[in-house]
Amino acid sequence: MSRRPLVVVLDGPPTPAWQARALSLMEQSPQFRVIETRLLGPVRVGAWERMLATIERRIFGGRDALAPTRLPAVADGPSQQPDALVVWLSERPPPADEPRDLLHLRHDRAAVSAAAAVGRAVVDDAATVETEAVLRRGDAELLVDRTVSGVRPYSALVTRDLMLWKLASFASRAVERAPRADRPAAPPRSLAPPSARSASSHALVAWTRVVVTRVLFQRPWSIRVRRRRDDPTGGWTGGDEGLVRWGDSPVYADPFLFEHEGRHHLFCEEVPSGSRRGVISHTELAPDGSPAAPPTVVLEAEHHLSYPFVFRHAGELFMVPETSAARRVALYRAVDFPRVWAFEAELLADVAASDATIVEHDGRFWLFAAIAAPDASSLDELHLFWADELRGPWRPHPRNPVVSDVRGARPAGAVQRRGERLVRPAQDGSRRYGWAISFREIDVLTTTEYAEHEIDRIEPAGLGGARATHHYTTDGSFEAIDYRRRWLRRGSRGRR
Repeated sequence: MSRRPLVVVLDGPPTPAWQARALSLMEQSPQFRVIETRLLGPVRVGAWERMLATIERRIFGGRDALAPTRLPAVADGPSQQPDALVVWLSERPPPADEPRDLLHLRHDRAAVSAAAAVGRAVVDDAATVETEAVLRRGDAELLVDRTVSGVRPYSALVTRDLMLWKLASFASRAVERAPRADRPAAPPRSLAPPSARSASSHALVAWTRVVVTRVLFQRPWSIRVRRRRDDPTGGWTGGDEGLVRWGDSPVYADPFLFEHEGRHHLFCEEVPSGSRRGVISHTELAPDGSPAAPPTVVLEAEHHLSYPFVFRHAGELFMVPETSAARRVALYRAVDFPRVWAFEAELLADVAASDATIVEHDGRFWLFAAIAAPDASSLDELHLFWADELRGPWRPHPRNPVVSDVRGARPAGAVQRRGERLVRPAQDGSRRYGWAISFREIDVLTTTEYAEHEIDRIEPAGLGGARATHHYTTDGSFEAIDYRRRWLRRGSRGRR
C-alpha cells in the first residue's frame, strides 16, 4: 500500500522543539511520507513575555517546548502534489486558499497560538484548554480528534509546556486518524489574548501565592473510611467522621479495601516522614470500619511504590502496585496474605504507566493505565491493554490513548460492577493534581473500540475544606476515599 504524502508547515528557523518532535513522529509513520517541510519564519516574542518566561522557568523548571531547534534537513519544495495532506502546525493561521486537505490545530475553538490560549485561560481562571485537530476539506471542516489539558493557575509557562509536549504526539496521531474524519467541527470563535499587563499582574499574584502556601501550610493526604452507602458520592461531609488517624507520615493515600475470608483489609500508599519514596502499607479494619492498628509496611522497593491494586484470580491473591519509577508494570502474588508478597511477572516493560488497574470482562483481561507523552503530564491520557491470560502477553489497544482528557483519564480505583454496568473511577486533574473523582460508565469495551461517559463526581468542596480527592475504593461492606487538606504549620492540630 502506498503511503500518503504529507506537507508539514512549521515555524522557524529555528523551529519550536514540540513542532520538531511532531515532525519526527510523522516521519516515522508507516502510513505517510513527508515530501515537504515548509518553514514560515520564527515566531516573535515580546521582551516582556520573554522576561516572564525566564522568571517562571527559574521558579518551576521543566523542559521548554518552544526551545529553538534546528532541523537536520528541510525537504525541497514547494510541492504541488494534489493528493498531499497539508499538516499545519505553525502558530500562524492557515491560509484560506489552500486547495488540498489541510489539518490544523485550534485551541478553545479559536485561531490563536497555544501560548495565547493558555494565557487567556490562566487570567480567566479556567480549568482547562481544549485543543482540536480539524481537517479542512473543501468547504467543510471535520473534527478529527480532541484533547483537553489542565490549566495550572500558578503558571502559564508550566501549562503551556505540558500541553505542547502532548500536542506533538496528538498531532502525529491526528494525521493517522484524519482519513476517517466524518463529524463536522463546531464553528470557530474569537478569543482575545490577555494583555501583557494583565498576564504579568496575574503571574505576580500566582507566584506569591505559591511561595506563601509552601511556607505556611502543610498539605497532607489522609484517608476516610465509612460503611458503604447506595450513593458513593454523597455524605462525605461531617467534620472528621471516618477520618483515619495514624502516625506522622505526611501521605496516606490510594486506599484499596479488600475482603478476604470475612475480614476487611485496607492497603494504601504511605510516604514515611522524611522520605520521598512511597511504600505499600496495610492494616485490618475493626467490625465498625475503623482501622484496628496503624498500618505496617508490607511491600517496599528501591523506587517509589503507590496505588496497591489488590485483586483475586483463580483462587490466588495478587497486587499490582504502581512502579512507574521503574518503568514497568509488575505483578506480585501473595505468599502469606496480607504481609508477604513475591514478584510474579512483568506485565508491561519499558513504560512509565501510572495507576495500572485490571478488570476481567467478556473472557479477557483489560489493563487501564495513565501514560504520559514524553515530557507531558501523566494526568492527561489513558491507555488500554488487553490479554487472554493474566500474565500476558498484553496488547495495546489500537485507539490508544482511549481517553485524552485531564478531567477523567488517570485511574482512581478499581473498576466497579454495578449490575451489568462497568464504572471506572477516574481522576479529574484539571485544577490541580488529584483535584476530584469522576465516575465514568464504560459504554464500549472491545479490542478495537472504547467509549465511556461521566455519570457522577466527588469534588473537594463537598469534603469539608479539602483541596483535592483522587481515589475511591469499596469492598462491598465499606468504602473509602483519600483527600488533601491544608493546615498551618505553626499551631496546626498535629495528627490528621
